[in-house]
Amino acid sequence: MLSRIIDLYLPDTCALCQILVDKRQPHLCCSHCWSDLPWIDHQCRHCGLALPDPDPPMHPLVCGRCLTQPLTRGIAVVPLAYNDDTQRLVHELKLQNNLRAVEVLSVVLATRIQATYGKRPRPQYIVPTPLTWRRRAIRGYNQTARLAFSLADKLSIPVHHTLSRRHGPAQHGRTRRAREAMPLSTFYTRRQLPADTRHIAVLDDVVTTGSTMRVMAHTLQSAGVRRIDLWAPCRAALQ
Repeated sequence: MLSRIIDLYLPDTCALCQILVDKRQPHLCCSHCWSDLPWIDHQCRHCGLALPDPDPPMHPLVCGRCLTQPLTRGIAVVPLAYNDDTQRLVHELKLQNNLRAVEVLSVVLATRIQATYGKRPRPQYIVPTPLTWRRRAIRGYNQTARLAFSLADKLSIPVHHTLSRRHGPAQHGRTRRAREAMPLSTFYTRRQLPADTRHIAVLDDVVTTGSTMRVMAHTLQSAGVRRIDLWAPCRAALQ
């Protein structure tokens, strides 16, 4: 009853188009914007890259690069293409600490994770991509950690800040070749995972070349983690 009164006198607005919505939705979007998001229907199971609809149908799908150099031996869950609408959401998350953007992206990702895993075992921990201490001090927060905690609430999977990041150039604005040259020493283990940890998910806001996740996965594998899945709400097309 109270929620109906709130909806009547304090109607919500869509997080994307800002129109009034009659009923509050968990994803904070109107039905049109939610259905119009750039969902990736067919993608590489190891890196999340969007792939054409296979004919005849195949499963699992793997891109040409991951056939020989898979980004991870686990699975990638990356539901949205990185276009104008999703870029805006990610920028609001990253640069404005917009909690509504956090909620939209976490619901998107949680929805796809639940559909992907079904009854199969899920990762034991979510490990968000860390910022360098300088960037964290300037920004005041880690946007991927915000996304991780929102996702953890929906999936009942704890967040573990096991990794730290050494100071170095930011990936944003760098060429693909420069991104792919990220040193393996970029990340290091700050806090040990529990001894029984065998399966985790590393989380980022956008997968571009996948270099950040590749180096994170390498660091965690060196620490003894057997299976590492990759989670992010958005996947950029390779240039």
